[in-house]
Amino acid sequence: MAIKLIATDLNGTLLHDDQTFNQSLFKQTLQDLKARGINLVLSSGNQFAHLETLFHEVMADNLAIVAENGASIYLQGQQVFDGSLSPEQVQHFVTVDRRQDFLKSTYIILVGQRGSYTETGAPQVLIDAAEKFYDNLQQVTDLSTVDDRIKKISISAAPGQAAKLVADLNEYFAGHLQAHDSGYGVVDVVAANVGKLPAVQWLAERWHVAADEIMAFGDGANDVPLLQFAKHSWAMLNAPDEVQRSATRVTSVDNQHDGVLTTIQAALMVI
Repeated sequence: MAIKLIATDLNGTLLHDDQTFNQSLFKQTLQDLKARGINLVLSSGNQFAHLETLFHEVMADNLAIVAENGASIYLQGQQVFDGSLSPEQVQHFVTVDRRQDFLKSTYIILVGQRGSYTETGAPQVLIDAAEKFYDNLQQVTDLSTVDDRIKKISISAAPGQAAKLVADLNEYFAGHLQAHDSGYGVVDVVAANVGKLPAVQWLAERWHVAADEIMAFGDGANDVPLLQFAKHSWAMLNAPDEVQRSATRVTSVDNQHDGVLTTIQAALMVI
């Protein structure tokens, strides 16, 4: 098995449900990967500032971070790819697009370089949930006044309606923007060239890595394109059946029991 790049989702995959992870095993795994010339990519819909806080004690030269569903890529703390939405796209969304019937009952969070923003009066349950994933969450009276470089637009979805909202958004935007189901009742809207798979492909090209040299892990709908692309793909034991069907294998243990790290360690024994 020739592996040069391993990409993993975070929430529900590498991370435990409380957003912790096995730091000692993670550090050991990074060292073992470095010894074999393998890079590890952490790929998430979370804001980079939040991920930097989670992983600041385990950063390494062979660790890359893909944040905001592919809108940002960082190597050794430096941003090497910026897929931010244009100011015109953001303004059009908050003043025109969000007035469409299928978005009228949703709540919006703009996720930016310096902070994240939602409207004053948003339900407290939304605020509480968002603060687990977005740093510096601010409530503003008018989203059109936000002055920040916006990476993605997060939209709340009614229970069980995320897939339909993704379909409606992608039909409406017709390739100008792209919607992804990020799980947890949230749909992310990003630039058309942005996503977890495009981010990993960008890094693979930079590092001269082929698809059959990539191992990938995920548990959600927004991981499926990457799981289908990578030759060595693992869905989590805790992933829905449709996600498991998109991967070549399923981990023997779930995210709560370090399914990603134990699977990597087992694979290293035969690499």
